[in-house]
Amino acid sequence: MTDEQVSGVARAEAARVGDMGQPTPVGVRSGRWVAVAAPLALVPLTAAWLFLGAGTVRTVVVWLAYGVLALCLCTVGASVFRAGATRDRTYARAVRAASSAPEGGRPGGLPARLHGTPWPSFRAVGLLVALPTLVCLWVVLAVAEPDSGNRAVALREAGAVTGKLRITAIEHEVTEGRGRRAHATADYTVLLPPAAGQGSGKGVPATFTADTERRQEVGGELYVGHVRAHPELGAVGDDQQAEVERKLSGRAVEASTSWVAAGFWILVTLALCAGWWREGVTRRGARGTGKGWFALRVRVTGGGKHTDAPPVEGTGQAAVRKRRENTRQLKCLVLSVDGTDRSIPFHGEWSSVVAGTALAAAPGLLVWHPQRRRGKDVLAELVGDDGWQLPGAVPARVAQGEETGATVTEPGTFSGTDQRQVRLLDLGAAWSATVPKPLLAGLVCSLVTAGVLLTVPDNGTWRLWAGAAGLLAPLAALLVRRSRPVPGSA
Repeated sequence: MTDEQVSGVARAEAARVGDMGQPTPVGVRSGRWVAVAAPLALVPLTAAWLFLGAGTVRTVVVWLAYGVLALCLCTVGASVFRAGATRDRTYARAVRAASSAPEGGRPGGLPARLHGTPWPSFRAVGLLVALPTLVCLWVVLAVAEPDSGNRAVALREAGAVTGKLRITAIEHEVTEGRGRRAHATADYTVLLPPAAGQGSGKGVPATFTADTERRQEVGGELYVGHVRAHPELGAVGDDQQAEVERKLSGRAVEASTSWVAAGFWILVTLALCAGWWREGVTRRGARGTGKGWFALRVRVTGGGKHTDAPPVEGTGQAAVRKRRENTRQLKCLVLSVDGTDRSIPFHGEWSSVVAGTALAAAPGLLVWHPQRRRGKDVLAELVGDDGWQLPGAVPARVAQGEETGATVTEPGTFSGTDQRQVRLLDLGAAWSATVPKPLLAGLVCSLVTAGVLLTVPDNGTWRLWAGAAGLLAPLAALLVRRSRPVPGSA
């Protein structure tokens, strides 16, 4: 067999392996599963704790969602301890998995079709949903009052109703503040209507403890929950009807608090997702190439920073302010244009320093279409000669300056346009294997604390301290992690 035949067989084998796909790097599947499952568990858990009363439905939803979160954390932990690595190693693994070199190392042509980016988009949306949901969950867990007492449970099961009744006695009053507007805790006694058939007496006395927003006096009125047919079951009351209804329904949070918290939660989540939808440079679908696309032969020289400062006419304060408002600092890959001394900044939703190390000296094509813009950028693809495709963006001004020296693609302009296949280079796919162990410990602490708050129905200020500890534990772990940086994990 001649050398040319051997080379042909090698190229065919490389192409065959490329079609079959490289083994998936460790942490990719677990990272994808967690990125989808965790937000889908957090949302119903938070909504159930906010809006559902005590009962089987809330119990099932809360503990099923909590179990999914625990399984997600176990999955991340297994990925960290089984194949944990710094980000530079996971990026290098991703590059090897996406490389096929179907052209035997020769400069590749423009593929006929470019991939979309589903998993990076899922991860971005999952993170943007999970963060405000976690904050909302911790707040409502901390301020919740899930224990309404055994009497409220008995009244709820017997079908209690709510109405205004007059106070006949007040005992053991403790006030906070001065004057009539002081908060008060006291034992209040009211007269419940007698059950039907038990005569027409003055009523059945019932005593309950309530925390009222204002001091009460004998002869005043409170909202009272009781069962008309069974006054012997007693009563619960408060000066706020919503609080009485909360106790009778078994809800952990008042309806007004629930809707306020849910409103902020939804608004913040939508704002974050809308901002990403508008500016996310890797969000795009699969699309074909052809007429109107530009291509440049480039080589990756490393990671760096680029200052995108559009020119502004004038030298006055207004011009200086406008220039400052439109100036961006972009962390990017630096691409050198073959045959010139020009460089192009190429940025995306990945660590540019680590990506620059993993892709150093990699040759390829930078391709873009001038009409595919998002904000101040032109969406672009870096197509490596090794067979991978990295989505990103180039500042619009830079792309316009390069179009004069770029090749305008036409069908069949580049060899392999109709045959070449590329793989999406998802640098962050194995993110679960890069979670620092201090952060993992903080998340475990946070999950355990959430379980305690969900399990223990006791009310009190301890819930505020526990909620603060659970919310701050991951942040404290990140501070520990930053104080001891690991080379290559930036």
